[in-house]
Amino acid sequence: MILTKEIKIKITEQNISYYENLGYEVSLGANLEIPVELLTSGSHHKILCKCDKCGIEKQVIYKNYVNYDNNWGEYNCRKCSESKRKNSLKKSLGVEYPVQNKLVRERIIQKNRKNYQKVELDSN
Repeated sequence: MILTKEIKIKITEQNISYYENLGYEVSLGANLEIPVELLTSGSHHKILCKCDKCGIEKQVIYKNYVNYDNNWGEYNCRKCSESKRKNSLKKSLGVEYPVQNKLVRERIIQKNRKNYQKVELDSN
């Protein structure tokens, strides 16, 4: 969950038109306090998040949070997202890691053979 509700930003040439289009009256160099959800998707501002499973709080760069592809407001720390990923893979492929699945491993081998003409693999 996102704990940061508002963030103070500085208006620059790169973001002035974005905030003007949102209805703010801004000028270059001015500081503006906005809700976190109005940050641009490429913003490098840090926001405070709390893991929904274990409760650990962590500073996260906003653009990375957006790239986590979570539902808005959800956040899982690295440890909890790993277990979530493993559970999803067990459900869909029956294994914890994709390369443990014979079909996936065979596709990787075929693609490597096609792309590199020679692949040296262990006899696993």
